[in-house]
Amino acid sequence: MSIAVGLLLPRSTDYPSLGFDILDGLRYHLAHHQREDIRFIAENIGYGEDHALNYAKAEKLLLQDNVEAVIAYCNVSNAEPIYALAAAAGKPFIFVDPGMQLPEAAAHPYCYHISLQGVHACRIAGYMAGEKNRKVLMATSFYDGGYRGPWEYSRGLEEAGGSICGNYVSGYKEAEFSIDNYLELLHSSGAQSVAACFSAYLADLFIKALKEKYPAAIALPFYCSPFMAEEQLLSKCDFPGGTFYAIVPWASDIQGEEQQLFTTTISREKKKKPNIFHLLGWEAGSVLLQALEKGVDTLNGFSYNSPRGIVTIHPQTQFTYAPLYKGVIMAGEQGKCALHTRETLLVSAADHELVHHDKPEMGSGWKNNYLCI
Repeated sequence: MSIAVGLLLPRSTDYPSLGFDILDGLRYHLAHHQREDIRFIAENIGYGEDHALNYAKAEKLLLQDNVEAVIAYCNVSNAEPIYALAAAAGKPFIFVDPGMQLPEAAAHPYCYHISLQGVHACRIAGYMAGEKNRKVLMATSFYDGGYRGPWEYSRGLEEAGGSICGNYVSGYKEAEFSIDNYLELLHSSGAQSVAACFSAYLADLFIKALKEKYPAAIALPFYCSPFMAEEQLLSKCDFPGGTFYAIVPWASDIQGEEQQLFTTTISREKKKKPNIFHLLGWEAGSVLLQALEKGVDTLNGFSYNSPRGIVTIHPQTQFTYAPLYKGVIMAGEQGKCALHTRETLLVSAADHELVHHDKPEMGSGWKNNYLCI
């Protein structure tokens, strides 16, 4: 007899294969563990910002399809309204997302989050940008500025003794995109480094504009947000010159047995390079198997081997934490951007708690799931 597992998958304009990649990572991992008895029932939740729709789709999976667990691509602000449904059903909900928001509600015994630790990576990048009391120009996009990335940048650079000396926020329309204001700030603010928080098509536009304005636009070192350094994106961007550092949750050049299995499997089965969405699905397979085979109560403190290293579910927050990687963006094949990791940054439970609980008193920002634009 097969076991039904529900999926709440989003729509993404910039990453149209996002949902498919998550599903592929999940099912190929389960196939490796010879669990062909698990079948999936998927529901589309659009950009994820409609809480009523999310709830209705999850309720349908539980009541009509009788699933044993639900896996959802959902940032924490969109996940929290579903917590009550998980409690009523008494079944595990596994949320996967880039980790660019922070929780408001208390942890729930049936709800666990696989996070790519975006805000933590931004905090470290901010620290690097602000070291030696440097003045930092904050450059972000119309969309990325509405998540927690820039906030964590500011926290990190303050810890390093740095300060923000100017803010550039891009427009979002491709035809009207301009970095003229960025260039003005670059030359008038006294900046010594740039904290760059962009993702998706806006990162592409920013990098393209930097190249067009070479060399004036790249005079200072850049400290990039993790999804500005996402490898699918970089492979399409011409390298603009300059110095670009990034803190990322995963990269294709990481070494290890699980990484080798993961990259080989996805490349063989899908005839494409693996990406962070395959990774989220792959890790969801590990957490799902633990919940189904050992019980949901065993997930608190559960550690598993991932392509990005050892990942642990913090027993109090019920979010994952894992190593992060310090990398550089350089010129790769045919002059395109390429990411190379240089150092592994171990993340402790205390490190995770510091970022997880350090939130601004006022909340604001976009409601859609991050990278669903």
